Amino acid sequence: MTSTKSGCSFRLRGVFLKPIDWGRNAKILVATEPLWSIPMSWIYFYRSIFLKEAVGLSEVQIGLLSTIITVSSIFLPIAGGYLADRFGRKRTLMLFDSLSWVPSLAIWIVTRNFWYAFAAYLLEGLACVIYSVWDCLLVEDTAPKGRSGIYGYVSLIYNLGTFSTPVAGYLIGSLGVDPGMRILFAVALVSIALMLGIRQTYLRETEVGYQIMKEKEIAGLKGYLSSLSIIRKNRVISALLFVSAVSSFYLSVNIYLSLLLITKNGLGLSEELASWMPLAISLSALTLNIFVVPKLTTRSSYSKTLILSHFFGGLGLILLIFSPKGVLYPVFISGILLGIYQASSFSVSKTFLTNEIEIADPKARAKILSVTTTFSSLVSLPVPVLAGYLFSLEPRFPFILTAGFIILGLIVIALATRRTR
Repeated sequence: MTSTKSGCSFRLRGVFLKPIDWGRNAKILVATEPLWSIPMSWIYFYRSIFLKEAVGLSEVQIGLLSTIITVSSIFLPIAGGYLADRFGRKRTLMLFDSLSWVPSLAIWIVTRNFWYAFAAYLLEGLACVIYSVWDCLLVEDTAPKGRSGIYGYVSLIYNLGTFSTPVAGYLIGSLGVDPGMRILFAVALVSIALMLGIRQTYLRETEVGYQIMKEKEIAGLKGYLSSLSIIRKNRVISALLFVSAVSSFYLSVNIYLSLLLITKNGLGLSEELASWMPLAISLSALTLNIFVVPKLTTRSSYSKTLILSHFFGGLGLILLIFSPKGVLYPVFISGILLGIYQASSFSVSKTFLTNEIEIADPKARAKILSVTTTFSSLVSLPVPVLAGYLFSLEPRFPFILTAGFIILGLIVIALATRRTR
């Protein structure tokens, strides 16, 4: 990685095959992303175990708490799209990122019962405001051809965190779930506070952001009507909206993955062995993000990659469902297949969607992305509680349902892109 004289972009060589210019904000956001994604990937994997074993909550209570995030992601992204267009991308991002992560992690450190966790989830839900805002800052000052590399790097960084989950597993295995998780919460708090300081100093408002703030009609609520019209008329954007909802459904069920791996009526692995599944997910996701995603530049390449990744995702869940108890190898293979789906459902679908919006109307980006998040959240609103109930009946039931939705997503994207071609 070498810097150019401009200071606002840099060129990536090697596996990216040809030079790709990144905007200043993309450079800052990607550089600071490990400070959030690495500690939070550990927390997301082990938090359900912490709530069950250290705090003493039931599966249904854990699902109820997760629903708080889902409810927040229904309403708050719409507010985020409006605030970003009215007051600026950077200002909105920094305000709600700070209000969300710092106090919520402070509460997690001292959580002892349901109500502590409830308060932490409420504060964490404020981060839903900046879902579309973060994407706007990430891509708006970068040409469309460079965006697959940006999202590939972001996904790669998150998967590096997942890749290192055995480190967290060793810590928890050595100290116990309760003290081990509280140490992880503290590490995340310090790391994210550092990230916020760097971003406040170096991020800049985008050119598109400055333009939209001057155009009150686009920045106002009327802009949502035109955005909905664009979604309705564009088959590919509509299909990608559905694919996003499927991914949200998968992530909502995925909070029970660690419990499936360790419960006796599930797969019966130890906490340390269970950490090898996210390692497998990371291995395949890293490979995809390094060698495949940066080379994707056309609508056809995006659609083919999404179709294949949904096929592998469905296959991975089926393999996980039928894995014998106490055996790591099929779980590891399942993780490799799911890593392909997870990497593609983030980096490829995000790139595909932002580029389709670029063609339709780049000024509608914040609002279309916020509508996408809201729709995904509406679809997955009942999922955490439903999955918790199904899990209490049979740990494999939620994952059977998820496999069906992933295959349905494959069909939708295949039909939409075929008709468009």
